[in-house]
Amino acid sequence: MVFTVVVAHACLQVLLHAAGQRTSGALGPAAELVFNLVVDALLLFAPARPRAVGVLVVLAAAIARVADLAAPGLLTSTDALYAGPVPLATPVAVWILVYLWPTPTPAPTAFACVGALALLNAQPWAPTWTGLYVGVVYAVLPAVIAMYVRARASLLSSLRERVEIAERERHLLNERAIVAERQHLAAEMHDVVTHHVTEIVLHAGALRTSTDDEAVKAAARRIGDLGSRTMVELRDLIGVMRSGERAAPAGVTCDRDCARTAAPGTCGRDCPRRAARSTDDRGGDLAELTGSAGASLRVGGDPGTASPAISRAAYRVVQEALTNVRKHAPGARVSVDLRHGDDAVHVEILNTAPTEPADPSLVASGSRTGLAGLRRRVSLLGGTLRSGPTEQGGYLVTASLPALVPAEDHREPEGPASPDPPSP
Repeated sequence: MVFTVVVAHACLQVLLHAAGQRTSGALGPAAELVFNLVVDALLLFAPARPRAVGVLVVLAAAIARVADLAAPGLLTSTDALYAGPVPLATPVAVWILVYLWPTPTPAPTAFACVGALALLNAQPWAPTWTGLYVGVVYAVLPAVIAMYVRARASLLSSLRERVEIAERERHLLNERAIVAERQHLAAEMHDVVTHHVTEIVLHAGALRTSTDDEAVKAAARRIGDLGSRTMVELRDLIGVMRSGERAAPAGVTCDRDCARTAAPGTCGRDCPRRAARSTDDRGGDLAELTGSAGASLRVGGDPGTASPAISRAAYRVVQEALTNVRKHAPGARVSVDLRHGDDAVHVEILNTAPTEPADPSLVASGSRTGLAGLRRRVSLLGGTLRSGPTEQGGYLVTASLPALVPAEDHREPEGPASPDPPSP
């Protein structure tokens, strides 16, 4: 900004010289032009050295006035085209000293320089209306305007800062309200939903032990297994909701009372609790699920590296994607790719373009919120889910989940123990 203003002012001085403003002293007709250009060059250093530049500008004005008294026409033109200040860059110098002074408020040095420039241009030793006009308009007025603009800019900055603080406080209050509502929902789920699911598991166990019909026993066993799995998923969800935060990424301790860690805050591959938890409650059999849907399944890595909550979430992603394929893309070929890493689990479900028209009644039977619900579930676990059509007319669903998340201490719901192992 300073460079642009100074260059523009120097161009103005060159134009005035070309228009006929000359000096008649011993230093030649271009003495005033050279004198003013030197002062302009000094102003380029004003932002970094304001005090030194201010003193030098005042000294230049004093030298010009002394030269004007001792030898008129030496540094200033005796027949100037207009009544201007000495040096010609006085208004620019005043503006830089007052507005761009690098402190919250201009220092007394700046006002002292402005006062000295006003006196030197007003020439109180030979008072005239023209001199008073030059001193006020070219020295005092720029200082007043610069102080007003500077104060206004400071006020706007303060107001903007207050607005930002208020906005942050509003977001904080919103976050607190969300956390409070989440905890309230967690309490309701714990008090109501888990109670009814526990009753379902108990009644299913009682039905299984009180009947001799194998079909009824199998149905009761299936109901009990689904109820137990639902209880585990509810505990995971309630644990995340009560924390008020998203699940931590991979590398956190695998359980609250884990006694072995590879490093502070991390869980080793050989952790016994991790190994024990990685072998049960996987959320479902992916091979059976993909096989019944006619999809190809490819599994990479060690499934034991993922915590149960992550495995269940990956299963739900595949389940929802295959359900959507059956509804919206009949006849399409589907491939499921599940890759387990030390830090993350990646799921990819890709189907080709449908070869048959979709059944309108089947399409209309959905709630159209399956992927949105999955996206929220994956987000709560600290992962991401993306979905969208492919260029070949198919559809791609990808999910990336952390391998480990903090989880509640899983316990089976109270009730009669089942002699049969739960379904995978």
